[in-house]
Amino acid sequence: MLVWRKLSSAKWEDAWLERLRFLNPQQIVIAAFAGAKTIRIEAYALTKSDAKRLLARFGGQVRDLKNRDFVAENAPPSPPLNIRGRLLIVRSEKDRQKNALQFAHGDVLVIPAAMAFGTGDHATTSTCLRLLCDAATNRRPPWDMLDLGTGTGILAIAARALGARHADAFDFDSACIRTARSNVALNNVKLRSIQRVDVTKWQPTRRWEVVTANLYSEILIRASPQICDAVAPAGRLVLSGIMREQEKSVLAAFRQNFAVERIVRRGKWVAISASANGEKSH
Repeated sequence: MLVWRKLSSAKWEDAWLERLRFLNPQQIVIAAFAGAKTIRIEAYALTKSDAKRLLARFGGQVRDLKNRDFVAENAPPSPPLNIRGRLLIVRSEKDRQKNALQFAHGDVLVIPAAMAFGTGDHATTSTCLRLLCDAATNRRPPWDMLDLGTGTGILAIAARALGARHADAFDFDSACIRTARSNVALNNVKLRSIQRVDVTKWQPTRRWEVVTANLYSEILIRASPQICDAVAPAGRLVLSGIMREQEKSVLAAFRQNFAVERIVRRGKWVAISASANGEKSH
């Protein structure tokens, strides 16, 4: 497996996600080091042409890691992520055991560093987790949840911990599906389905009370008809992965069917929580 790596100033983290948009977002891992002004940008599962293109445009190094889980081996220490006092996200089983007694009032979830996007460290995922927690708090059981662009499976796993009766996890990338299934087993939860789905071509055959979609803005806009059809009447939709300059375009794609209840802006990233306007308009 070809992997490209480069060190950069931490202030350019969001800029790198923009520069690497020609890649699948699940191929990109950005590691931040506590107290350091430097980040490590990595792109995994590259074709030879993509590897050459990255070297030519940005420099850095390319290595063949074969089957090693290089991300997990080299992940910098990450403090537990507390979500509204109800969830604690840690990186290892050792961390879960260490925090279990102090966090006995909530659930401790293990999401190791991996090639799939969504360990909770990035603003897009951590904000989604908080908005999901808010949606769960205000939702009467039973409720079902759909996680579009599941990555590591973190949001679907969190939904089950927060009381969802069923959760389904979809992603276009097969590596993410494998990672999500591994994390589901690691956390001893059950999802109704974990499927490889192209959301832009998908036609939902049912509806969910809570839908999260942590995807790039272009995909959210292209797939907005399908996403709208997936949310149950009076259901909740959480959108993330939106850059500030794309906020208005994403809102325009969903406003006909949803009432925006909260917009969270963190740095260059935006997340939106909205409620469905009863029966959908077509």
